[in-house]
Amino acid sequence: MNFLKFLKRYPLIMAFVVSIAVANIWDLVQNAKKIEDPATTMAQTTTQPAETTLATGQPLVTETTAPAAVFQTVDDSYFSDALFIGDSRTEGLALYGSLTNADFFSSVGLSIFKVTEKAAGNPNTGESVTLSQKLAQKQYGKVYIMLGLNELGTGTTESWAQTYAGVISQIRQAQPNAIIYLQSILVVAASQDNPGGAINNATVNARNQALEALANPQDNIYYLNVNEAVMDANGCLDASLTSDGIHLLGNSLSLWEDYLKQHAIVPGGTGTAGNYTDDLHYRSYEHSGCAVM
Repeated sequence: MNFLKFLKRYPLIMAFVVSIAVANIWDLVQNAKKIEDPATTMAQTTTQPAETTLATGQPLVTETTAPAAVFQTVDDSYFSDALFIGDSRTEGLALYGSLTNADFFSSVGLSIFKVTEKAAGNPNTGESVTLSQKLAQKQYGKVYIMLGLNELGTGTTESWAQTYAGVISQIRQAQPNAIIYLQSILVVAASQDNPGGAINNATVNARNQALEALANPQDNIYYLNVNEAVMDANGCLDASLTSDGIHLLGNSLSLWEDYLKQHAIVPGGTGTAGNYTDDLHYRSYEHSGCAVM
């Protein structure tokens, strides 16, 4: 039986054989192309690496997002090795708050421009020392800073942030193992918000954004937006919490303290259901001011 007779008698078999042959030839052609273009093969068989190479041969490091900071809820004992640095608002916290186991370096009128020069200390003891002397007294586990109100009309946001960064650097050198918390400047009440004057919430918010940018979790420096605990719906200090539109009343300090207790970094902590997690570098409000009510 010759080939033509076989083809006529068994056409389906021959069609099946031919289709298999064509498929094999197609696979061979595709494999040959992959061998000629190894970059295509690598892209199809490997996941995207953390570091790739440009056509120029220079390494391209892909940008990664820093993990969110996990804040844990703590009790008063957390502040037994804490130092609070600040102006009259911090002084009020020292005198009328409940964190009596913490240490303080505060003074009425203190600013970021004067904090390294002006004598201050713990108002409960009448202490009067320089910041460098205070930082040399002991090793603190945490350092909380809240400065910025008294210099709202001084310098630019950029010069203010640059000076603040220098103060952070000085604190880090003296306290290499401390967690440093950058507390937001508290906004003022509507009655004190003066868009045309030195004290206004637009400037407060601009400087808080600059302050947030100084946070560096890799160096244990965290931004805390304390305004979340004391602001009203218009982005001002809640008028019911203050008598002068600037300072918190003694019975309102617990809101500030509770916020700090709910936003604590605990070395080696694993987190619990009561933890709070914010985006890097933490939320800041974008209110440019508030309506006078």
